[in-house]
Amino acid sequence: MEKIRITAVEKTVTNCMIETFDTMLSMDLNKVGKVTDPGLNEKRLVGAVHFAGEVVGTMSLHVSQEFAALMTTAMLGVDESEIDGVEEIKDVLGELANIISGNLKSDFLDSDLACVISTPSITRGSDFKIEASKMGDLNQWIFRHKKHEIIVEISLKEDIGAKREIAGIAQLESAEILSKINSVDIPTTVINAVIDVFYTMLSMETENIPAVPEGFREDKRTVGTVSFAGDVQGLFNIQVNDDFARTMTAAMLGMDASEIESEEEVFDVMRELSNIIGGNLKSAFVDVGLSCVLSTPAITNGMDFRVESLNIIKTQRFLFSCGGNTIIVDAGIKKDELDAPMGADFSPEELAKQDGLSVSEEAPDDPWRNLDLIMEIPLELTVELGRTSKRIYDVLKLNQGSVVDLVQLEGEPVDLLVNDTLIAKGEVVVEKEKYGIRIVEVVSRMERVSSFRL
Repeated sequence: MEKIRITAVEKTVTNCMIETFDTMLSMDLNKVGKVTDPGLNEKRLVGAVHFAGEVVGTMSLHVSQEFAALMTTAMLGVDESEIDGVEEIKDVLGELANIISGNLKSDFLDSDLACVISTPSITRGSDFKIEASKMGDLNQWIFRHKKHEIIVEISLKEDIGAKREIAGIAQLESAEILSKINSVDIPTTVINAVIDVFYTMLSMETENIPAVPEGFREDKRTVGTVSFAGDVQGLFNIQVNDDFARTMTAAMLGMDASEIESEEEVFDVMRELSNIIGGNLKSAFVDVGLSCVLSTPAITNGMDFRVESLNIIKTQRFLFSCGGNTIIVDAGIKKDELDAPMGADFSPEELAKQDGLSVSEEAPDDPWRNLDLIMEIPLELTVELGRTSKRIYDVLKLNQGSVVDLVQLEGEPVDLLVNDTLIAKGEVVVEKEKYGIRIVEVVSRMERVSSFRL
């Protein structure tokens, strides 16, 4: 009997979207029946999270760049002029994708469906389409705030029996996980996998090259993407221009390129390649004792776009030449420090150019710039029900059974503190005989980060 019920998924998504926009962004959100926002046909961002385990598939949020910027100002409590580039915008969209997918994951776990979710990936640009993994029917819900809209797309299916694959996840300490990740030679694994797969499956010889060949430019292109989840969090992309993608497809299917009838055939080959090469990297992690799963592959196709992980993951780029064509591979794994890349070495100017920025636009005092360096540090959260003042004489009189009157009135929100600094207010809830706090109001993200005095 199917445990994933799309009506329950829709209810969770709807409630979570409306409550999150209300409490974290102070925005009213309404569910609507069709898309009317023209911004979604222009520059836009897509934040995606992949599910693996007994639930497989993808949850993605589609939003215009204009609305994404507005959401960022609301969450951070800043003016639009204070937003530095796209990094903060990507962080906010990624955080929202985490919240929605996290709520869905909790529902699935309550239904006895063991699953994990990946770190969010961000696709941004003005000319691209995303072909999600072929996992279940594609469901779409549209939400509107004034003239702006955000689309939630979900494609999920059950994979009963996959619980064994994720059984070992969360059994290792963070330091041990990091040590094991660092023991894997990621560059050698990726380079050997690409060369081997192209030779054995396509009968094509490739070589690792240090830099983009002179005269190379990105035309209409196809990117195959898989995500890692579990002890290892990360992203793997393989990218080729469309003309070479058709050549690769013809080689895989044993036919002439002119005989390729649809782009779906090309997409299937790119899915297969990204799955196999990403699977080689996954095997390397499993061999050192890490538990991780690979998402089903997704395809992005177009002229103007970038697929990337959030800035908490450092990405290595590897370049390959095959018959005069260039293959671009990006591997991003979440860890403190990556070894020196054996792929292309990009200067700050080149990286900034890819982001549509000049180097001078990077603010040196940006408080978010090195936020990833403290993400794994534990913090003590304190819930304060109330306070009162007592004389020493009265404190000495306290005995078992004494009642201490608090200033806080019954029914008022309780305070949530980090290092004695208020970051949110909430209400007490009791679930399964355990007390918890439901967040009803939060301070801005900038103030939250400022409170992390360690």
